[in-house]
Amino acid sequence: MAPNPQSLPIQAYLEELHRKFGELNEGEVASYIPELTRADPNWFAIALVTVDGSVYQVGDSHQDFTIQSISKAITYGLALEDQGVDAVLRKVGVEPSGEAFNSISLEKDTGRPLNPMINAGAIATTGLISGDSSQQKLDRMLQRFATFVGHPVTIDEEVYRSERDTGHRNRAISHLLRNANIIEDAPEETLDLYFKQCSIRVTARDLALMGACLANNGVNPITSEVAQKSQYVDKVLSVMSTCGMYDYSGSWVYSVGMPSKSGVGGGIMAVLPGQFGLGVFSPRLDKRGNSARGIRVCEQISGDFGLHLLKVMRATSSSVLRVRYNGADIRSRRLRHKTQREALAAKGNCIRVYELQGELRFASTDSLVRSMLTDWDATKFLVVDFGRVVDIDRASAHLIADLLHRTQASDKHVLFTGTKDKFGFRRWLKEFGHSGANTDLYRLSETDRALEWCEDQLLDEIKNPELVASEMSLSQQFLCTGFTDDELGELQKCAQRHNYPANEIIFRTGDFSGTFYMITSGQVDLLAAAGSPQEQRIVTMCAGMSFGDFAMVGIEPRSADARAATDTICYEVKISALPPGLKSKLVANLARELARRMSTDARALQILG
Repeated sequence: MAPNPQSLPIQAYLEELHRKFGELNEGEVASYIPELTRADPNWFAIALVTVDGSVYQVGDSHQDFTIQSISKAITYGLALEDQGVDAVLRKVGVEPSGEAFNSISLEKDTGRPLNPMINAGAIATTGLISGDSSQQKLDRMLQRFATFVGHPVTIDEEVYRSERDTGHRNRAISHLLRNANIIEDAPEETLDLYFKQCSIRVTARDLALMGACLANNGVNPITSEVAQKSQYVDKVLSVMSTCGMYDYSGSWVYSVGMPSKSGVGGGIMAVLPGQFGLGVFSPRLDKRGNSARGIRVCEQISGDFGLHLLKVMRATSSSVLRVRYNGADIRSRRLRHKTQREALAAKGNCIRVYELQGELRFASTDSLVRSMLTDWDATKFLVVDFGRVVDIDRASAHLIADLLHRTQASDKHVLFTGTKDKFGFRRWLKEFGHSGANTDLYRLSETDRALEWCEDQLLDEIKNPELVASEMSLSQQFLCTGFTDDELGELQKCAQRHNYPANEIIFRTGDFSGTFYMITSGQVDLLAAAGSPQEQRIVTMCAGMSFGDFAMVGIEPRSADARAATDTICYEVKISALPPGLKSKLVANLARELARRMSTDARALQILG
C-alpha cells in the first residue's frame, strides 16, 4: 500500500512553505495584458515532481493560468529538434541580455536576438518551428506541450485575443526581425503563433512535470514518453540558467542555482537536473516581472536543501536501495532454538532492514523514504545500512532527519549502521535535531548485530518463558537427539566441562581440531580475524548447540576463531575417544542440522540476490 502523500516529509515541507509565504503580499498582478488582471492575487500553488514520477503539490495546484514566457524554453527545444543547433544559432544567440523580457535586444550587425528567453528571441524561435501551414505548426507545438505535461493542452482564447490586440511592442519586434531576415515567413503569422504559444493553459503541477521531464533527460517520468530529445536538453537548460529570469538571471544563478523560467502569468518552472522539476504559481509579480512568492519559495528550497546546481558532487546513483528485507525472512547470524525461530517467523516482519548503496541525493532519498513509509505502520524496528553509501548530500540528510522526527512520539526503533565514517551526514543530522544521543540510532555499527538486537527486543516483548534461553544439559543438545541414557553416559565419559568468561578465546584459526564443543549455557561467537579491525562474525551459537563439530568428519585445522560472547559453559568432546556407533549418530544429527541451515541460507540468498 502506498503511503499517504500527506504523511511524506516533502509534502509536509511544501505545506509549511505554502503557509509561510502565503502571507507575503508583495508585488502586483500583471496589467499590461488586460486579461491577466482577472487573476486572483491570492492564488498560490507549489508542486514538485521527482525524476521517478512522484508528485507533491499544495495550494491551488489545479488552478490553470497561461504559461506566458515559460513556453519559450519548450519551444526553443522544439526548434532545436526541427532545425539543428547551428541553424538556430544563426537566428538566435545564447548571450544574456541583462535587460527586461520585452527589450529589443538585437545584435547591431545581424539583427539577431541575444537569446531565446527574451521576447525577440522567442518570436524568432517560434518562426523556426517546422510545418507547411500555421495550423500545422500550432498543432505540433500543442502536441509538444501535451507530451511534456502528460495530457492535451488548450489555449485561453480571451488571453490570446488580449495579447494580440495589445501586443504592439511585440509586433514592432517581429517586423524588425523580418527586416533582418531572422523571420522568413510573414511576421504577423509568426507573431500570432507566438501569442497562442504564450496563452496555453497550464497548472503548477504541469510546470513541475515539465521541469521533471528536463531533469529526467527529456523523458516524462510519469508517462515514459520522450518530451525532448536528450541531445538538446543541456542546450535548453543552459539558456534557462543564464537567461531564464531576464535581468534577474545573474542573481538567480548566484542565490538559487537551478535552471528556471518565469512567466508574467505568475508561474516559475525550475529544474534540478537528475533530481526534480519545481512549479510555483502566484500572480503577484515583482518589478522584474517574476512571481514574488515564487522567487522566495525557490530560494528557500535551494537554501534549506543545499540544491544549488554548481555544488560539487558526483553523479547520482541510479538506485540507492541495494536490498530490503524483514526479520521474518532474513535473520541475524545468531542461531536460535526452534521456539525462537518460530516466534521470529511469525512476528519478525515488523523488523525492516534497508541496505543502501551509491550516492544519496534529494530525489533518490525521497524515493527511499517513500519506500520506508509504505510499510511504516507495520514497522517497529528499522535498520538502515549506510555501509555501501559513498556520499550523502545535505538535502538527503534533511529528508532522513524528517523521517526520524516521526519516531520520536512512537514506539519505533531506528538503527543506522555503517555511518562511522559519514561525518558530514552525522553532523547534519545533529544540526537538524538528531545527534543520536539517548536513542538507538548509532547503538551498533554492523547491520548483522543490529538485526540481532532487534530480534532480542522482539523476543523479549513477546514475554514467552519458552523463548528465554536457559542451561541445556547433554540430553537437550541437538547433536544428542534420539540418544539413549546409555549413549548419553558414554558421551559424558568423552567430555570435559569448561567455564569461559565473556570475551575469552576458546580456540583460534589454525589450531588442532581433534575436539568439538557443546554449549550448555551462554553464547559463543565464531569469528574471522577475531580482535582485529577486520573482525567479522560468522555465526553465534547458544545453549544446546555445538561448534567445531566438523572435526568429526575430517581432522583439519580450525577454520575460524571461537570466542565466548557471554559467560559460557561448554563440554569439550574428544573425537578419538568416541565409540564408532556413537560417532555415527552424532554425525547423522549434525547432517540434519546442517541441511536445515542450508535451506534457511538458500532462502536468504534468494532474497538478498
